[in-house]
Amino acid sequence: MQFAKTAGATVIATISSPQKAELARAAGADHVVDYKREDVGDRVMAITGKRGVDAVIELDLAANAKLLPGVAHARTTVVVYGTGRLTAEIPSQFLLTSACTIKFVFVYELTAAEREAAIRAITGMIEARRLIHNVAQTFALDGIAAAHEAVEQGKASGNVVVATA
Repeated sequence: MQFAKTAGATVIATISSPQKAELARAAGADHVVDYKREDVGDRVMAITGKRGVDAVIELDLAANAKLLPGVAHARTTVVVYGTGRLTAEIPSQFLLTSACTIKFVFVYELTAAEREAAIRAITGMIEARRLIHNVAQTFALDGIAAAHEAVEQGKASGNVVVATA
């Protein structure tokens, strides 16, 4: 969200609780949609004047691909950096006929140039004090199993940090 806002985007974030809505707004979300209580497609279309979004940054493709026809328009770009299952059912006919682009990004497979560009961008935002770091929980190294469980169970609203000292 913070990089999108820096680039001038209007950000619509999907959230699952009032606490997460507050965190999303603090990180720059212009609109929040509670996917547990609202129809995401209806809300996005209302927010965008029935146009749909230009881009989707997707954390869990397996869980959310079904939402794409309700929020995207022709030529929307979907950037996927995570998925909750090994396979995902995607609305291929919609994506094909809408000429949408799906781009998968896996941080461990970035090229040296991509990694350097990302580091420069992150460093620049840190130096300009434009990044909000939401640390939800901190664990000592011997609590690493509990840290993993907190992430896996979705108990942490923000980053989970494992400290070595």
